[in-house]
Amino acid sequence: MSPARCIVRSSVNIDETFQVPHIVRPGETISSSQMWSRPGGKGANVAAALGLSGVPVTMLGAVGEDAPWPLDHLRKYGVAVDDVHRSKDTPTGRAFIQISSADGENSIVLLKGANFAPVPALDDPARWLESDATHLMLQNEIPLETTVAYAAYARTLKQRGASNRVCTVFNPSPMLSPEELQAFPWEGIDVLIVNEGESNDLLDALHGARKDSAAASLAALAPLQAIGWLVVTRGGSGFLAGVLVDGERVWIDMPASPPRKVVNTTGAGDTFAGYLVSGLMQAHDAREPTTKASAERILRYAGIAASMAVEVDGAMESIPSAQAVAERAAALAH
Repeated sequence: MSPARCIVRSSVNIDETFQVPHIVRPGETISSSQMWSRPGGKGANVAAALGLSGVPVTMLGAVGEDAPWPLDHLRKYGVAVDDVHRSKDTPTGRAFIQISSADGENSIVLLKGANFAPVPALDDPARWLESDATHLMLQNEIPLETTVAYAAYARTLKQRGASNRVCTVFNPSPMLSPEELQAFPWEGIDVLIVNEGESNDLLDALHGARKDSAAASLAALAPLQAIGWLVVTRGGSGFLAGVLVDGERVWIDMPASPPRKVVNTTGAGDTFAGYLVSGLMQAHDAREPTTKASAERILRYAGIAASMAVEVDGAMESIPSAQAVAERAAALAH
């Protein structure tokens, strides 16, 4: 088997955050007391988590030549960014965020920017999935047709029994419409990560019945029954997972690792996803079969990393290193 390498085909953004006395009203002009520009985008955040965890990761996305500096941050975290497209005509995607100092409410305006620019070289999944990729991360901050094309090609590799098939991870955020969820090529997905709200959206769209847990409800849906890892995150309440082990689904209900303090929850979900995929990649390199014990270990590390991320302000800047996560895990074990 090839050494593990993950491709993240997703988004790169800049988060422009303004501290304001209150969310601006129609026709109103107000002054901001503070402003921050930080790298972001769900894809870039997950890629950074993978890089910081110490596994090989390649970012496939796009930025504008107006502001390519988020790539400097990714490179610093160990992410390969040479194949990120730089658009001359379309600006880097942005999230314009207002945060009210009065009550903490926020308002966000998104600019899709270069994330939605057509890039033929990146939109051909065969070019990337027939190479040395062993894992693929997909989300929903790029054109849906691109995400679908990658998932469908992963399905093709799986169906033909290709030796270079990839483990495809899907975090459908922002959530798709019911019609898009019904048409999605779920057979190409190996790991599905959703929060409780997203799991309810999936159940409604795919006409599922509520069972004892959100994960069990998803596992009962015909399009999702073959997915090896069904993971439902519950914020401060931990997460539920249904993992296929030797053809049988085993259930893992794990509480959240308690943070030492809560500063900012932004990016915690992306940190969890990145460290979960990192654990799968390390198991791949160790030729370790999936067992309940190995799944619990991977999920526990992902949960600890996410907990540590909420202790630090920012999104990408809050992601802990592999060494920091290992030290926290060791401390918790005692």
